[in-house]
Amino acid sequence: MIELIAVSKVFHQGQPNECRALHEVSLTLERGGITVFRGPSGSGKTTLLTLIGGLARPTSGRITLDGRLLSNLPERFLTEIRRHQFGFVFQQFNLIRGLSVLENVMLPAYPLGRQHRALVNTARELLDRFGLGAKAASQVEWLSGGEAQRTALARALINNPAVVIADEPTANLDRALSQEVLALLNELALQGRTVLISSHDPLVFEANCIKQVVKLQDGRLAADSII
Repeated sequence: MIELIAVSKVFHQGQPNECRALHEVSLTLERGGITVFRGPSGSGKTTLLTLIGGLARPTSGRITLDGRLLSNLPERFLTEIRRHQFGFVFQQFNLIRGLSVLENVMLPAYPLGRQHRALVNTARELLDRFGLGAKAASQVEWLSGGEAQRTALARALINNPAVVIADEPTANLDRALSQEVLALLNELALQGRTVLISSHDPLVFEANCIKQVVKLQDGRLAADSII
């Protein structure tokens, strides 16, 4: 279970360009299923996901994972939790140019010291699962948008995370590829993983496989925030 208690995030605090991205958000996310964070651009969706995943810290408030407080952990402990518990799919993919598809998928696992042959086998299995086995040796800059998105999904799973966080996973895809990615995310949820998505795409938040939709507006939970 992930719990947020009065979480706020302020960028450039005390500066003329101060920006309050989140305002005392309190929310409980049970394990399993797909939760979509819905809202217009600037509503705080991406900021909230980065806080949940430990990629940033709240300015105030608390975030817990299965009862363990994350928001004030020393960075080295928070890094270990990120590596083992969370898999990330970024809106711009963040694939490393100059490296192959296989190498990109393997990257998050290197700090864990896994045996290289076993790691390669796991990465290849993931690529096969996402229909990218034939692209393993290709440079990522040669991929189409859909292929890059699937590569990012495979990379997010290399450490077998319990929670998968995907920021606007269908933003760069056409309808057919969006449905394909949503089906893949649903498969992850059916395996017992918790899948958290930010999206303003009706194809996503109106899908039958979605467990709940959390609506954000101007950094706050909307009045009818949880559907």
